Amino acid sequence: MVYIPFDIILFEILIRLHGRSIDQYKCVCRQWNEGLSSWQFMSLHVNYVEEYLVRYFTCLLLTFIFKLLVHLNC
Repeated sequence: MVYIPFDIILFEILIRLHGRSIDQYKCVCRQWNEGLSSWQFMSLHVNYVEEYLVRYFTCLLLTFIFKLLVHLNC
């Protein structure tokens, strides 16, 4: 069995989850509740979500512009 340190789980895996899922994982054990409720985790999670949204909407906008240009050139 492979041991994964809690810090890796917390700051590399759980940071990518949706907020509702994070609330559910707080019930796993006291250590998870404390880790997921810490200001460090919350700050990193907010930054990750903001970065993800910027990338998502940039990609969406570029796709729209590309389709519009292709349509105008036809």
